[in-house]
Amino acid sequence: MKLLALRSLLFVLIAYAISVCLSWGYTALFTRYKSNQSKRNWTLVRKGDTMDYATIGSSRVFHMIDVPLLNTLIEKKGMNIGTSGSSFSDNYALLVKYLEHNQIKSLILNVDEMGFHSSTGYHYHFADYEYMPYFFEDTIRQVFKDNVPQWKYYLWTMVPISRYIEFNEYYQIDSLILLHANKRICKLDTTAGTELLYNMRYKNFLHTDTLPVVCDTLKIEPRDEVYFNKILSLCRAKNITVILVTTPLYSKGIYAPSNRLKFQSYIEQLAKKEKLPYINFYEVKGLQNIHYFRDMTHTNIQGTRLYTRYLAAKLKDLEDKK
Repeated sequence: MKLLALRSLLFVLIAYAISVCLSWGYTALFTRYKSNQSKRNWTLVRKGDTMDYATIGSSRVFHMIDVPLLNTLIEKKGMNIGTSGSSFSDNYALLVKYLEHNQIKSLILNVDEMGFHSSTGYHYHFADYEYMPYFFEDTIRQVFKDNVPQWKYYLWTMVPISRYIEFNEYYQIDSLILLHANKRICKLDTTAGTELLYNMRYKNFLHTDTLPVVCDTLKIEPRDEVYFNKILSLCRAKNITVILVTTPLYSKGIYAPSNRLKFQSYIEQLAKKEKLPYINFYEVKGLQNIHYFRDMTHTNIQGTRLYTRYLAAKLKDLEDKK
């Protein structure tokens, strides 16, 4: 019995050692050699950017702020680091990593109902699978702890290789070798990180398919508030100016308009409290036209370019007031 116990313990120790070694190897490999073909990876591998500004948020930034056009209009150099389906937690993790190797003077941060109610606002509010190589970095590890089920967090901590096994489709060594052997330029390199939506036809949604909060109440999730404030603290520590924006929503598609008004009041008070400039899409004249929207929460290319011109004018106004 004692011999069996010793053998079992030895087996566990050897398995753990193998797990740690494999995890270390994967982390070293995929930290150094990452695919640039997904938006987050494209942002994570960037080094040496010196920008006047960056825009960050969910797909409502990624697809809805035309940074090349904005650069031309305000005569500055910027980068779009918005990513689809990302909460403030995800934005914070990405910004932490981006600022390790790049510099910006200002951050244009999108704020909306989905961002402050991310558990229902997004299908997968924190893309944990994109950040696995950074799991044991203190700042990123805390983001994991706050955003993934606790049993997963402790499993990934105690059996490190398990996180790569769970998301093995994102961490395939043969695919990585092939990708670097046939390295191609990512299209995002030519658009400063922006991906425009060319689908000009508005998608007709049922009420149950539109904004996730169906009742006329404003519910701010504590985790989202915490990570919103962490983004502000990070920017203050690095002397980065923060500008809050709310990119366009198709108002006629919002079946609980009082939520929009309550949120508007909330964010205006928050901006005033933090002494931050806030640019609100509701002030864009003529934008509430179905022909400018791909769906209720995303503009098509025409709507994006109209909004970007409005945003440029507001940014110039802010610059003039300094």
